[in-house]
Formats: sequence, structure tokens, C-alpha cells
Amino acid sequence: MLAAAGCMRPGGLSDDDEAQRLWASRQQAVAALDSWDIHARAALTLKGEAYNIGLNWERTSDRFMLLLEAPFGQGVFRIDGDVGGPYRLRLPDGQVFTNATPEALLEEVVGWSLPIGGLEFWIRGIPQPGADYRPRLDAGGRARSIRQDSWEISYLDYFDAQPAPQLPRRIKLSRDELTLKLVIERWQQTEIEPDTSDLFPEFN
Repeated sequence: MLAAAGCMRPGGLSDDDEAQRLWASRQQAVAALDSWDIHARAALTLKGEAYNIGLNWERTSDRFMLLLEAPFGQGVFRIDGDVGGPYRLRLPDGQVFTNATPEALLEEVVGWSLPIGGLEFWIRGIPQPGADYRPRLDAGGRARSIRQDSWEISYLDYFDAQPAPQLPRRIKLSRDELTLKLVIERWQQTEIEPDTSDLFPEFN
């Protein structure tokens, strides 16, 4: 779904049709990227309380490791395991917990959770397979937003310097009383110099 009706292009193809064609091609290309090393800063708002956290996410086709730098000097939470589970959560004091999904681990241990299963796809700018979704696209066939599983995922910026397919740089996820704003500082070999706003995201 596009935000507005498009004009006709030469050959009878409308702007909307062209964006949909590019979107289909983009989804296929991005879905093949199943390995990454992401460094990001995030602002988490939960029930009116705001927290700044760091995030380091390494993933291969069969292994998963997510480091969450907790606020207020609480240390680093580590979630790892084989892709598909089970997963382990290691706390800064050395305690280890195990569960079938990262979401269940966070909910069990810290009392709140992130949609990590969906985020594995949303962070690439594509929907999670197997569930209905509603996209808004730009003229180049990139997602401006995706609504899926009651989450609203907005894409504010992409890495323009990357070869195609370009990957998201600034992402905002929101659902009920939880909002997560991500600024990706490095995605695999793509690096940028973060400024102050990157370190503590405040975009709307």
C-alpha cells in the first residue's frame, strides 16, 4: 500500500506499480541477508519511563548472539543460542536462564520484552513471513513503515552509501506502552560517525 496514488510511467506502468515491483524485488534480495553484525544505540520507552541502551547483535545462518547494554550501569545482558532455540540469557552477575525464545527470556527475567523474532526481519526493512502486514512504500520500493502483529515500524533513514539493497539506519517501533528507537551505527562493513543525537535517539 502506498501513501498516495502515483502517476503513469512510460509504457503504461504507474509509479505505484513500479514501487510495488521494486518492493517485491527488494524483499527477495534482503531476505537472503541472514548474517550480520549490528552495532546500535537505542532509546526504550516503557510505561512512560525512558532508558538509553546499547545494542550489539551478531547473527549467522545458524547462530544468534545479542548483547544489551543495560541502563544505569547495570552491565551487559547476553542472549545467545542456535537460531531457532533454545536460547540462554546471561546476567551481569553470571546467572544463566534458558527458554525457547528470546522474548520469553526477557519477559521471564527482566519483566519486559522486545519482539526479537519480528525484529530479525523488520531491522532489514521487510515484514516477518507468515503474518499479515500493511506497508507504506517510497518511490524506490523501500518501506516507509510496516504494520504487523499490532506493531508499527517506521523507517526514518537508510544507509544511502550502501550498495543495493540499502538497509535501514533509523527505525522506530511502537506498540501499546512500549517504544523502541534505534540508530544503527554499523551494519556489517558500513560505518558512520555518530553524532550526539545518534547516541541517544530523540526522533519522533
